[in-house]
Amino acid sequence: RRPPPVPTTSIYSRTDGIVAWECSINPPGHPHTENIEVRASHLGMGMNPLALYAIADRLRQDPAHWRRFDVAGARRWFFKVAHQPHALVDAY
Repeated sequence: RRPPPVPTTSIYSRTDGIVAWECSINPPGHPHTENIEVRASHLGMGMNPLALYAIADRLRQDPAHWRRFDVAGARRWFFKVAHQPHALVDAY
């Protein structure tokens, strides 16, 4: 799969229950794509505080100065972010 031509974030859940998480992630290794994993059901994703936090964080960015999702500090306890190809090796 070819990555989208704009900065893109996939917020996905391995516990979705409807959509296979492997179908929801961006291909690894592209500098302007990222994958953020949250624990949520398919229908619960839209009400999940972690998913909503990640969405708000991504939308507040200027696309011309895009940066990856920051999991520093306490966020590292709640979010699983895969930036490197080896982190998603089990997805392919």
